[in-house]
Amino acid sequence: MYDYSSLIRSCHDREEEEAVQDIDTGALILGRLSGKLERDFFPKFQELGWQFSRRLRSINTADEFDTHHHEFVTAFRDTIKTRHGTIISYGEAQQPINIFLKDYVDNIHLLGSSEAARLRQCLHVTMDGVMIYYLQSFFYEDYLRHIAPHNDACGYFDNGRAAHFHHQDLSQSQLTQLLFIGRDNYYAWQNWFRLIYPNRPSLLDAIWSIARQTLFAKGLYWGTPSPKDEHSLLGKFFRLLNMGQNEVF
Repeated sequence: MYDYSSLIRSCHDREEEEAVQDIDTGALILGRLSGKLERDFFPKFQELGWQFSRRLRSINTADEFDTHHHEFVTAFRDTIKTRHGTIISYGEAQQPINIFLKDYVDNIHLLGSSEAARLRQCLHVTMDGVMIYYLQSFFYEDYLRHIAPHNDACGYFDNGRAAHFHHQDLSQSQLTQLLFIGRDNYYAWQNWFRLIYPNRPSLLDAIWSIARQTLFAKGLYWGTPSPKDEHSLLGKFFRLLNMGQNEVF
C-alpha cells in the first residue's frame, strides 16, 4: 500500500483554501449532473433528503451507514429519472446523495457534535471521473489491488493512455464512465477510501480540486468553482429542510 500522507496533507490544505475562499465544489459537480436529470427534479430530491436525513441519528456504524446509503441511492434511482426518462446509473446517483449527506453532517448544524463526529467517519467520498482518473494515475498498484477485481466494465485508462491524455479535456469520457459504476464497484472504491483516511474519508473529496489544478491545469473544463450561494440548489434545499427539522426525532 502506498504512503498516502502527502495526499492527505494536500487534501487538508485544499479544503482549508476552499473554506477561506468560500468555494462550493459540490454545487459545481451537482450542477453538471443536473443537466442529465429530469426537469424540475428538485422537489423529489428534497422529499428524499427529508426522508433519509431523519434516520441519520440512529446510525452508529459504517455498515449501518452503508445500508442506509444504498437504500437512499436505490430510492433516488427509482424516483428521479434522466432527461430522457431512463434510470440513472448507480455511479451518477451517488453524486447528489454524497454531496447532500456531507453538507448535512458538516454544514447545517442540525446534528449534535457527537452524532456529527460519528457520521463523519462513515460518510462516502463523492466519486467523479476526474478523481478516479487521478487516483488511478498516481496510485495505480493500489488501484489494481482494490478496484480492478471489481471493475469488469469500467477499466478506465492504463498508464500509457493516461500519459497520452495528459492535459486534455476528458470531461465527457469520464462522465460517461460513471454509467459503468455499479454497487459492487462503488463499494470497492469506498472501502479503499476508508483505508486511505479512516478518520474522515470525505476529506478525499478535495482530490477533485487537486486534480483540476494539476492534471488539468491548462483547461479547467468545468469552470471556476463557484462561491457558496444561499440561493443555489443546495442552499435552497437546506433552508427548506431546516424549517422542517427543528423538531427532535
